[in-house]
Amino acid sequence: MLMSITYSEKSQFNKNSNYIAQELAFKLGDFENSVLLFKVLAHALRDNESIVQEFDEAIFENHEAFQKRFEQLLQHALIVATDSGTPPVSQVEALKIAEEYSPSQLAKFFGVSVMTIHNWLKQNRFVGFKKAGSKKHNKIPDDTEFITASGKRILIRDVVSMWQAQEAEIMQKEESDLDYYTRQIAYYEDKYGDEFKRTLGTKEKLTPEEETDAQVWQHLLGRQKLEFRDKKK
Repeated sequence: MLMSITYSEKSQFNKNSNYIAQELAFKLGDFENSVLLFKVLAHALRDNESIVQEFDEAIFENHEAFQKRFEQLLQHALIVATDSGTPPVSQVEALKIAEEYSPSQLAKFFGVSVMTIHNWLKQNRFVGFKKAGSKKHNKIPDDTEFITASGKRILIRDVVSMWQAQEAEIMQKEESDLDYYTRQIAYYEDKYGDEFKRTLGTKEKLTPEEETDAQVWQHLLGRQKLEFRDKKK
């Protein structure tokens, strides 16, 4: 009999998907195996066209992007594994179980003060959400609709997505490829206390985690060297 995935297991997987993605992306003992696993999953899962079309080989050079895409792929795998046969209303909406945000978090996403968010709650601008008592914390689901000043409605998750896109664009403009590689290398230097050639580069026997870090670290050093060379031209 095929094992079923219980609701609690589904919730646990969704909650830990970020950690699981990190484990699969960087702690399998061989970075190439992680890439192979990612590609096999990406091509094996059904109804994944809207996800896969956003992938390219460049994500494997970006530590943060690879982990984020792996998490996205795992979220989709969970949907496929627990699908009862009824197609989701939207592929984008189905990719993520509703998250909840505090008023202070919403203030950041909307670009307003926390007081403004509380006023909007009192004005019932968040459709269907009832403000909790004074001694309770308000957590607003991201599938809640917000009524704008013009009367239009927009999902909170769409507001969050727009904020994230703006932040990513700002960061991309401010940070060159050389700066990115240097920042990533600094992470490993801080983790191991010195440069690669004085730490992992001197060890004959490495743990699985160290082997993965060494592969990524050496790759970053190579990319940094190329960026320095191109900059001098």
